[in-house]
Amino acid sequence: MVNEILAKSEPNKESLIEHTEKVLSIWRELKNRYEATLNKGDDFWRRSFLSALFHDFGKVAQNFQLVIQRKKKYDENYIRHEFLSGVFLYYSGANDYNQNPLSLFAVFSHHKPLTDTLFQDDGFAEINSKEEDMTLVFKDFNNKLISNGYNSLNHKLIPYCLKRFSKMDNGLSILYDDFEKFFKGFKRDYPISQNHRKEYILYKALLNISDWTASGHTMLTEKFSYTIDQLKREIVDKLRNEGKEQIAQDFRFREFQIKSKIEGSVLAIAPTGSGKTEASLIWASQKPEWSKLLYLLPTRVTSNAIYERITSYFGKTNTAITHSSALLYRKEIDDNKSYEKTEYLKDKTFFKNVTVSTVDQVLTLGFNLGYWEIKTFHLYNARIIIDEIHLYQPFTLGLIISSIQYLKDQFRSQFFIMTATMPSKLKVLLQKTLNITNENAIQDNELLNEARNYFEVRESLVDDLREEIQEALKRYKKVLIVVNTVDEAIRLYEIYKEMAEYSICFHSRFIQKDRFDKEQDILKRERADLPTLLIATQVVEVSLDIDFDIMFTENAPIDSIIQRAGRINRKRKADKESRVIVFQHQAVTEEFIYTEAGILRKTFDVLIREHGKKLTENDLNKLVDEVYENFDIENHLSFIEGKKAYLEVQKGLHFIKDNTEQDKVFTREGLDSINVIPAIFEEKLYAVSAEEKTKYELSIRRTKKYSTKNYHDKKHSWFIYIDADYDFDTGLKFKQKGTEIHTMNF
Repeated sequence: MVNEILAKSEPNKESLIEHTEKVLSIWRELKNRYEATLNKGDDFWRRSFLSALFHDFGKVAQNFQLVIQRKKKYDENYIRHEFLSGVFLYYSGANDYNQNPLSLFAVFSHHKPLTDTLFQDDGFAEINSKEEDMTLVFKDFNNKLISNGYNSLNHKLIPYCLKRFSKMDNGLSILYDDFEKFFKGFKRDYPISQNHRKEYILYKALLNISDWTASGHTMLTEKFSYTIDQLKREIVDKLRNEGKEQIAQDFRFREFQIKSKIEGSVLAIAPTGSGKTEASLIWASQKPEWSKLLYLLPTRVTSNAIYERITSYFGKTNTAITHSSALLYRKEIDDNKSYEKTEYLKDKTFFKNVTVSTVDQVLTLGFNLGYWEIKTFHLYNARIIIDEIHLYQPFTLGLIISSIQYLKDQFRSQFFIMTATMPSKLKVLLQKTLNITNENAIQDNELLNEARNYFEVRESLVDDLREEIQEALKRYKKVLIVVNTVDEAIRLYEIYKEMAEYSICFHSRFIQKDRFDKEQDILKRERADLPTLLIATQVVEVSLDIDFDIMFTENAPIDSIIQRAGRINRKRKADKESRVIVFQHQAVTEEFIYTEAGILRKTFDVLIREHGKKLTENDLNKLVDEVYENFDIENHLSFIEGKKAYLEVQKGLHFIKDNTEQDKVFTREGLDSINVIPAIFEEKLYAVSAEEKTKYELSIRRTKKYSTKNYHDKKHSWFIYIDADYDFDTGLKFKQKGTEIHTMNF
């Protein structure tokens, strides 16, 4: 009986016919949603339908059925069903697929990455298929073709395939040999380009989205829209829930926010605390009902904070968060132990209407990494918000510009790019990239002439300021010290931790569970307005919504200084005598961290000139332009390399193959991080689950992994232990080797 041929086993037992019908139902719904805007012809939809219909046809083979029905254990004769599915479909029109292989590659790769080694272990299996089973399923599939308005396939396919399945040549099945000839022919002869890449993305995403949704017994995300008035009501409700009744009663959108409702892409410049997030959401309210909203941020901590904020507006049903530790974050913050990897897989591929994410989740798409086809498809006609664009170094900025151009040109995405400070040359570059007119380049003029903090300069290193810092700890309730390297943050914490009522060291080298606890501790003390000494690296620039009284900061580029200053008197109290004290940077900063020639020196010089002044937002913007006056981003070598990186990688992958060589791709500016676990936890984690082990991971640069003793977990080999010191108060400390300075993580 045809219904005894299974596609899924327990606990959700399902026949191949039942599963296929569900997949086609989802596929038809996707077609209805996207057909008008994708502007693809009948031939595209026919090929896509065939890939959805036959994607699991190979499950009819006894190699698969005996295993899934638990009549036989998995062994060397098990064969991947997508291999058989793809080859069967190939035989249905070999000449045609040799000329147009993209939809067929979607079938071959709907479970495994499309690489040169695809199915290399499947050619030795003896394929066992029953003609009766194949005929029954094939007849049903042909009926589905006819009922959907497509021509049926030739019934002679069955005996032909059975004959090919049974042949062996030197121990290899003829079937595998046929696949190899087809695949090598594609790599040798097929003139694929970025335009073909887009078509492959469409085929692959339509198939995977249909298959994942059907397999999970779920529905596609419902349409989603909202008005400015609805957004306002949600904001007011949030304020009331926080006990801010008077603020809720007086709430109104500011002029800058209302001006954000502009058609097309927008460039917005507004200081910290001006309501840029709500301005961007007002802009995004114009999106089509089926389009996604993506909010991109520089760090995981800022992503977490914005996720909580946006979830309060749109609800958890509509909102997702994705970054390297988002699975753990969701389990902890929601106390939702049932939030599983299968659900997170859909969240991280942008299934939800609104997704908050770190920017690298989008940058990896251009390198053909991490379900890049589905994620890119979900950005079709999307509204994408990029926050704090000025913080990225030239190489990463080059990647961002390439991503913007590709998504804008190929997938009709629109962008709202916002920042507190922006050099004029970067503004010109972004306007040119997005074809933004002056009308769509908006600025918050209401706050331009407002000043929050006094800026002072100390022409000495931090150790010369010990008495002044001690005095500040007595005089001010909340004191912030920001330095440029983790090692320096740890050193200063050890010096000052006993001098303050409560001290916290905060940087990037804490394991996930400890970093989460520290973030919550900082924010809890912030809400209660408790005395705190926070010693941090530049992660504090955009990572925490805090409002301190005074800051001592190591010299950094002017835009970074301004970002750090945004954590002082954040609420803009006019009568508050808040101060930002900038001290001289260490030589290691210029050598390893901020390496652009002259930027640090010029920043220090302009701040010396402005010493003792309470600077307005307009004053600060002028300083940014002055410091970066001679910095030509478009001709910067790293920026040019970043812009070219995608094209170079994609050419090497024939534009559509998956990339598994991340070490060769991520070689710059934070994209080259890798997760490790401090070795002191190895014994504790010996018998725990893989999920539990993720809580003990932290990120370091790949180069640090290679220069420090490391080894893989014996049970879960993808976890890497690193031989370094660790404790909750100060985080990971690399073991010193001579005079080597470990500065590469912030």
